[in-house]
Amino acid sequence: MEWKGRSCVIDEKRRPQNGDTVLLDMSGMYEWAMIMIHPRRLITDDGAFLMDDLLEDIAVVGVVTHEITELYDRDDWNPI
Repeated sequence: MEWKGRSCVIDEKRRPQNGDTVLLDMSGMYEWAMIMIHPRRLITDDGAFLMDDLLEDIAVVGVVTHEITELYDRDDWNPI
C-alpha cells in the first residue's frame, strides 16, 4: 500500500498490538497512525492524538508489517 509517500506491506488479518503502525480508514480518508491499546488512543503521522469519541468513526484497515524504502532517486535513477 502506498499512501502519503510511504510504501508499506499491510496485514489486514493481523490484530493490532500496542505500538504497531496501522493504516486507518477515517470515513473514506486514509491515514497512517501508531496504535496504543492502554489507554486507548491513536497517534497519526502528523502528531495528532485521537482518543475517546473520535475513535468511533475510525476503522483499522491493517497492521504495517514492513516499510519499503527506495534505494534510488526516481528522477535520475541514480543510487542514493
